[in-house]
Amino acid sequence: MAVLEPVAMTQLEVPDYDLGIRGKLVRTSKTLNPTSLAFCTILYGLSIVDDVTDTPVSNAGNGYPDALLRPDESTRVALPWRPGTDAVIADLVGADGAPVEMSPRACLRALVQHYADLDLEPVLGFEYEFWVFEDGPPPRRPLGATENAYSLTRVAQSHALATEFINRMNAVGVEIEMFHTELGPGFFEFTMAPAPACQAADAAVRARQYLRDLCAERGLHASFMAKPFGDKSGAGGHVHSSLNRGGRNIFSDASGQLSAEATKYLAGLLAGMADTTAMLNPNINSYKRIDPDMFTPVTATFGHDDRGAACRLILNDMRSARVEHRRPGADASPYLAASALLAAGLHGLREDLALPAGDDDPVGLPGNLTSAIEAFENSPWLPDLLGKAFCDSFAATRRAEAHRYAEWLRTTITSWELTRHLEHQ
Repeated sequence: MAVLEPVAMTQLEVPDYDLGIRGKLVRTSKTLNPTSLAFCTILYGLSIVDDVTDTPVSNAGNGYPDALLRPDESTRVALPWRPGTDAVIADLVGADGAPVEMSPRACLRALVQHYADLDLEPVLGFEYEFWVFEDGPPPRRPLGATENAYSLTRVAQSHALATEFINRMNAVGVEIEMFHTELGPGFFEFTMAPAPACQAADAAVRARQYLRDLCAERGLHASFMAKPFGDKSGAGGHVHSSLNRGGRNIFSDASGQLSAEATKYLAGLLAGMADTTAMLNPNINSYKRIDPDMFTPVTATFGHDDRGAACRLILNDMRSARVEHRRPGADASPYLAASALLAAGLHGLREDLALPAGDDDPVGLPGNLTSAIEAFENSPWLPDLLGKAFCDSFAATRRAEAHRYAEWLRTTITSWELTRHLEHQ
């Protein structure tokens, strides 16, 4: 019997708004000639369960056209656990070769360039809380029988999964610094090493996807849902950020205080948090995680090493000085969360914003998706920094999601209603 020669394959990874990345498996040779690659622009109108939302650039009227797909060769990595296969992140581009503006990755890269114009480099570090269940039909059974945070017993139970995940990510150039248990059923967290903003988001989106893939291989299901259990903690997707200049962290000065640039950046995070909430908390379920008693803030506040604040300052060491943004949920795409932070921070830098005074009332943050969309669409500064095409496209998908939920509520008779009324009225 003839031995078949294996075909070199590439996993094309294309950023979207909800899943993080979608893609195709294609012959590697095809990806080396970018003019032969295309992807449907409906990508930016698909919900997490593939409801279709018409957007200004992709709709029933124009037939959901294709756009050219250009691999970013700096992101090409071999996948050792899938012999003969590599992966590359690819951007949708227009006929002129420029990335399409509604792309969340293109949006992030444009923001990074704005920082470069100020001789600054934003550095991000993502940390994700997530759930692991035994695979099967709902209701899924959480992995493990206990719920203790930082439990070494639970770490031992998940040791093989954790080490394989860390080793796989290391093989593709992504450093996972820490893996531990959180307080909840099948609840865990991993922390990623800081990196320049776009590289950090690329690494984060891959870590999430590759963890889901690994769990599926082992008969498990990983989820980054914000709040699957009403009486338990929600899953955060906190983002640490700092500013470099000339390869040096300039977030803190020699006295251990915020630098002038960091002060304006932090002021922007606070002033812009309400307008960017839809990007940090992009789903209906996202807002069920918001609970100050669970260290998820309802106002735009900051504090030194304060986990109850929306922005937690960590200034103990100039080399690692940073701010941890605690409002993003694990369900938010890394590209959306990163763009929200950098846009708000850039707004603070450009406008020379000052931190609120101690007696100022903190800005309240939207408590549901509908109010978050209103703040996003009414923002006077976001279209300038994110691009009108991105803002219009993203807002359309969020409005559609809020509408679908409202229709479900209107037409669904809940168990609460039946229990309360059917037997007693």
